[in-house]
Amino acid sequence: MSATDGFAPVRGASVGTLSALVTATAHTFGGGMFPSDAALVLLVLVCAAVGYATAVAPRAVVSTAVAPRAQLLVVLATAQAIGHLLLTAVDGHHHGSITQQMLAAHAVAVLVGALAIRGAEHGIRRAVTSLRRALPLLTALVVDDNRIAPPLPVYRIPGSTLLLDLSGCGNRGPPVRTA
Repeated sequence: MSATDGFAPVRGASVGTLSALVTATAHTFGGGMFPSDAALVLLVLVCAAVGYATAVAPRAVVSTAVAPRAQLLVVLATAQAIGHLLLTAVDGHHHGSITQQMLAAHAVAVLVGALAIRGAEHGIRRAVTSLRRALPLLTALVVDDNRIAPPLPVYRIPGSTLLLDLSGCGNRGPPVRTA
C-alpha cells in the first residue's frame, strides 16, 4: 500500500460521516440522551475534522495487510471517543463512568463502521478493475461511418419564425358559420 492512496478522499468522507452518525446513535442506544442541536453541530464539525485528517494523513507504509485495517479501527475508535466526550460535555449528561452498555454500543459502532468502509473500498476497487477491463474492449469497437441506408429526409413545416405569431392566419378557432 502506497503512502498516497486514491481512496483517501472517499475514506476520509466515510470516516467523518460514519463517525458523526454512528457516535450519536451509539451514544443514544448506549443509555445516553439524544444529542441536542448544538451538540450535533459540534459533533459534525469534529467528525468532519477527523475525516479530513484521515483523508490527508499518509497511510501506514507497512508490508502487512493488517496495518490499514488497524489504522482505520484506531481512527474510528478515536472519533467515537472524542464524539462521546463531546456529547457528554455539551449536553451536560454526566453519567459518571462509561457503562458497559455504552462501551458495547460504541465498540459495535466502530466495528460496523470499519466493515462498511472497507467493504465500500473493496467494492470500488472491483468496479474500477472491471471498468479497466471493459473500456479497452469498448474502444476497440470499430464504428463504420458509411451507412447502409441513406440518411432520413428532413421535413420542414413552413411557418412563422416569430416566437408569437399574431398574424391571424391559421386554423385554430371555431368554424366559420356560413348562412
